[in-house]
Amino acid sequence: MDKITRRSFTVGAAALLAAGTTARAATDNPDTIRFGAFGAGFGQPYGVATFGVAQAKDFIANEFKDTPVKLEWTYLAGTGPAVNEGIANGRIDFAQYGALPNVIGRANGLPTRVLLNYGPTTIFGAARKGLPIHSIKDLKGRKVTFQKGTILHWAFLRAAQANGLTAKDLTIVDLKTADQLAALAAGSVDASIGSSSVLSLREKGIVDIFYTSKDIGPKATGFGGILVTDQFREKYPDATRRVVTGLLKAVAWIGDEANRDEALRIWTKSGTPYEALQEEFRGQSLKEAFNPLVDEFLLAQFQDVVDFSKSEKLIRSDIDVKEWVLAAPIHEALASLKLEKFWTPRHADGSPKV
Repeated sequence: MDKITRRSFTVGAAALLAAGTTARAATDNPDTIRFGAFGAGFGQPYGVATFGVAQAKDFIANEFKDTPVKLEWTYLAGTGPAVNEGIANGRIDFAQYGALPNVIGRANGLPTRVLLNYGPTTIFGAARKGLPIHSIKDLKGRKVTFQKGTILHWAFLRAAQANGLTAKDLTIVDLKTADQLAALAAGSVDASIGSSSVLSLREKGIVDIFYTSKDIGPKATGFGGILVTDQFREKYPDATRRVVTGLLKAVAWIGDEANRDEALRIWTKSGTPYEALQEEFRGQSLKEAFNPLVDEFLLAQFQDVVDFSKSEKLIRSDIDVKEWVLAAPIHEALASLKLEKFWTPRHADGSPKV
């Protein structure tokens, strides 16, 4: 961030923190509930993952059908860092975005709580066609682009470390998704680390895909949380409960394989092609991929991001991951919907508890 942006972030976070630390009695529902999320890098008025389905299928809207509450959905081209700005400036109540900006926001004073896991982001490595790049190791000395401060940042550098590379072995070019694709097409960078959006360039013959996190498994896959601000949940506990109930209904709908094709088509509204989404989730159970539980695996993943952020000097203060998570709303919603056994809790390594 530049100095002005950092100052506005810090001031906004401090103001929101002060508001969030004052316990308030429950009041009537708010006039509007504001949802903010990463926009697959394109800033379309629609999103992916849990929020995308919850919006398109009215799962949350139906929880408020007996009220005048309005829902406002915003999907930001600036992805996670832009979501943090929105929270800091009091424009977002519930947020869906990647774990690295989740952590950076929390460490910088944003009073948020993690409610549930929003789902996976498969990471792809795309290299300009004709270059001798066939694996992560081949990136040494190359220009590689991704957006810093996002879950792609964490996922890629963790994969690089596993292949004996560090950030110093690369020339990292910090670009948003749409700009990454343009840079690859123009030949100004050698490779891009991104989501399934980079697959569109392969279809145009511009890049070859040399890496996917699916080859490694769930520990290398991008992830993040659905968060609520302390200010909102303290002032509107019933509305918070209703939102979480709607979100779980959305995730359960995604988990029904009969809905797979419709879910993919909903997510294409974000700007990502249908064929790219097909490839991203090919061979995966959407029920398992979108497991929303705050279990040992999710806690371990968040702890890894915290440790990574400290080692990369992205944050200075520590975060108590267990204290950050607010488990009561999802447990209450699972019980009310009789979904306690729908998803299988996972061990810290991602294997199911059976």
